[in-house]
Amino acid sequence: MRVRVFWFIAVAVGSLLMAGPVGAQAPDTGMAAMMAQWAKYATPGPHHQEMAKMVGKWTATVKTWMAPGTPPMESQGMGEFTMVLGGRYLIQDFKSQMMGQPFEGMGISAYDNFRGRYVDVWVDNMSTGMMISYGTADSTGKVFTYKGKMDDVMSGKKDVPIRTVMRIIDNDTQMMEMYGPDQTGKEYKTMEMVYKRQK
Repeated sequence: MRVRVFWFIAVAVGSLLMAGPVGAQAPDTGMAAMMAQWAKYATPGPHHQEMAKMVGKWTATVKTWMAPGTPPMESQGMGEFTMVLGGRYLIQDFKSQMMGQPFEGMGISAYDNFRGRYVDVWVDNMSTGMMISYGTADSTGKVFTYKGKMDDVMSGKKDVPIRTVMRIIDNDTQMMEMYGPDQTGKEYKTMEMVYKRQK
């Protein structure tokens, strides 16, 4: 991973050096076009501005279903959202209780200008893996649907499909629902989180 990061940085720096000093004429139109494309890809836009509306502290009411038809386990949590790296990524730090144990999680959300889709990465203190999902928004821009895969360590299954729906109710209320397969493979709601902005 470290080698890949260094390689990426080397390519980026090399491209900038080949472009010449700031204000100098590009050596050819091909290089100028490539640099313009790079700038377009790297510049935060309207999708990032919408993500920035989550910045702040939120309380969360969490419901978790271990199986279809069972009563949910309920807990309270707190999330703090910040934008980093020049408004390109939304970071969430989340704390709650899970099965009577302290729960801490971290999410990184992005909008990939190049691929034209949302990306969400989640890690927490109850696993050593990473959950990666890719999403799109509906026509209203208030409902986001993500699809990804996660490992189910309880059953030993890998790459279990999951679906997450994030709904913007209003400026101070958001709801996240997560769905996954039951033992027969039928999808059911496994989690619901209602966020309320702290004031």
